[in-house]
Amino acid sequence: MTKNFTIYSRFLLGLCIYVFAPILYAEPTNNGQVIIEGDVLENILDRKLKASGNAILSRGNQSIKANVIEYDQVSEELYANGNVQLSTKSSHIEGTELELSLDSNTGSMPNASFSSSLNSNSKFNNTLRGTASLLFLEGESKKRLQNASITTCEAGQNDWFINASELEINERSQRVDAKNVELEFKGFPLLFSPYVNFSFNDDRKSGFLVPSVGSTSRSGFETAIPYYFNLSPTSDATITPRYLGKRGTQVSGEYRYLNKKFVGETSLEYLPTDDASSQDNRYYAKIKHAHELGAGFTAGYNIEKVSDDNYFSDMSSLISVTSQVNLNQEAFLNYSDNDWNASLVTQKFQNLTSSSPYERLPSLTVNHGKIFEDAEGFTSYETQVNFSLTQFERNNDYVGASNENGTRLTAKPSLSIPFERPYGYVTPKLAMDIKYYDLNDANVASKDFYIPTVSLDSGLYLDKKMSFKDSTFTQTLEPRIFYSYTSYEDQSMLPMFDTALVDLNAQSIFSENQFVGGDRVMDSHQVTLGGTTRFIDAYGMERISGTIAQRFYIGDRTVLEESQFNNSSAQNDSSDLFMSASALITRALKLNADAQYNLDENSTNRATFGAKYNPRPGKLLNASYRLINNPASSASDVKQINIAGQWPLGSGWSSVGRYNYDIKSSSLIESLAGLEFDAGCWSASVLLHSLALGTTEKRNDTLFFQLELGGLGSLGTGSQGSLAEVLNRNVPGSYGLNQLPESYRNENQD
Repeated sequence: MTKNFTIYSRFLLGLCIYVFAPILYAEPTNNGQVIIEGDVLENILDRKLKASGNAILSRGNQSIKANVIEYDQVSEELYANGNVQLSTKSSHIEGTELELSLDSNTGSMPNASFSSSLNSNSKFNNTLRGTASLLFLEGESKKRLQNASITTCEAGQNDWFINASELEINERSQRVDAKNVELEFKGFPLLFSPYVNFSFNDDRKSGFLVPSVGSTSRSGFETAIPYYFNLSPTSDATITPRYLGKRGTQVSGEYRYLNKKFVGETSLEYLPTDDASSQDNRYYAKIKHAHELGAGFTAGYNIEKVSDDNYFSDMSSLISVTSQVNLNQEAFLNYSDNDWNASLVTQKFQNLTSSSPYERLPSLTVNHGKIFEDAEGFTSYETQVNFSLTQFERNNDYVGASNENGTRLTAKPSLSIPFERPYGYVTPKLAMDIKYYDLNDANVASKDFYIPTVSLDSGLYLDKKMSFKDSTFTQTLEPRIFYSYTSYEDQSMLPMFDTALVDLNAQSIFSENQFVGGDRVMDSHQVTLGGTTRFIDAYGMERISGTIAQRFYIGDRTVLEESQFNNSSAQNDSSDLFMSASALITRALKLNADAQYNLDENSTNRATFGAKYNPRPGKLLNASYRLINNPASSASDVKQINIAGQWPLGSGWSSVGRYNYDIKSSSLIESLAGLEFDAGCWSASVLLHSLALGTTEKRNDTLFFQLELGGLGSLGTGSQGSLAEVLNRNVPGSYGLNQLPESYRNENQD
């Protein structure tokens, strides 16, 4: 009977809505129709509608559900109570009662709970939810809450909350302003602030950034609280007070700017008094600017300076910083078009070790290259001219027996005529090294050279089909012969401004000159024989490849008789035998090997063996062995093993680590061990990093900690960028938990 009565009453209600439509909804000019329904409808004084029992009022994309809804059609105000639910396109609010003006969308709801969608690129849950003792609606996209708690954790997961006495949420700007704020994690308060504001999108805004805390063996406990200034759409600044337990308080500032025509930044770090070293006024300064002048010209400068040689090793834990031994201080003017490029540079250095490279005060470099094609689209000939004019000076801090300085002019015009076809190529080339020196404090005051070089490079491209275990492969065979001749000129009286013997590799073994830099030209009569073979499967993947090459010297190389090249393996009648191979065992497992073998001495001068297993993002294992035997000095020998990887452990846990060990010196070069945990709406990383420093014998041990709260930011040691740099350099190819593709991230939760 009750069921039939309900159906009957619904039928009558629908009929009433159809017949008395003008009474049951109004049509405000800008806000659309207001529709109200319920188990029981009442019309009070022809201006108020009251719906009782499963009451619903809707307008546009906004709907209100409650036990009872009263709506005044004249004032457009409503009152609802009993299991009130207010839903819009982007949010949902529940409470005990609601007072609301539909015209202005303002009102209040006590004992409210809410959820709101976030326009965020975060990998975490993109819904903001929370509770409030009283919630005020202040327009379509703004809410003000009293005694509020908010989080981005999913319902039922209450791991972290932001508690505030008053909190304002702007859904349009995705911004939150809060007073008397406490950050609570796992029931423990982590931070308190009388006022904070933050956003859940990538829009820039002024305010305090999430503070960082941490510890290093050289500076002790440290914490920093950055304040960010959003100065304009094209500029910003950050000021960061940083406390170091063993040293004192440091202040740093950074100013950045960006324009269509220029970009730059200025940074300054200052520590008035260092309690650990008893040094005063320790600082680091950097200014950088690049400007597009038009018509192919660009100009700029890049200047860095520190107060003392040990500044980086004391103040930083990143190897990209601590490994710096020469700080660049340069200004430049560049020009470029289709065939020409030129650069005018003035370059000085601040030397943090005994290393003291020559400074260029100034240097002009001009390059011109042009390719001429025939009617069939093949290159008929190619011209190249490289010109350089440089004034070399020693740094004022230089201490040494050799103090030559002066001006060097070099020019190298060349002409090559390639004969190319799909099955191979032959390229003859003629080049001339032209040099002029004007020197001070050297063996000669001036000197000039004209050294010709002729070379011939040739190769074939052969391939055939083959089958192996029901699989089809294409095998290629790519033999190559390279010949060159360079006449001898005595250059022993000249300084070595920027020149050294080049390491043997797959590119340099097929080159005319064994030197890099402009101060020496190798006299040579040589032939390099080499070849490469590849096995390519039906999907176009290179499964196996191998290269072998060796250079043979037909005549003596007199330049190598200079004293600085004594005991060099480059003096042999042939180069080391260069070998390289790689094998893709599966799509996830790759092996590679490179070796240089000295046939005269039956010894391996260089070797690298490596294996990489990477079945999917977040699963990675790397292992390698590196060997360098230096015939000139055993002190420069290297024998190292390196093991690195990242692997999920299940239930949200993941491990990461690296072990880089020098067998020759029986010492640890660098190590990293860490655990990461992904809880869905937050993640945490703990890493212990140990690093041998370039400017001191004492190691630096750093504890990295990062707690990232979904969409809010991160709390930890340094910035997310510094932690990412440590991970990427130690374990190349690794992923942060918030960088994993969603499917693999979900898999790690199991």
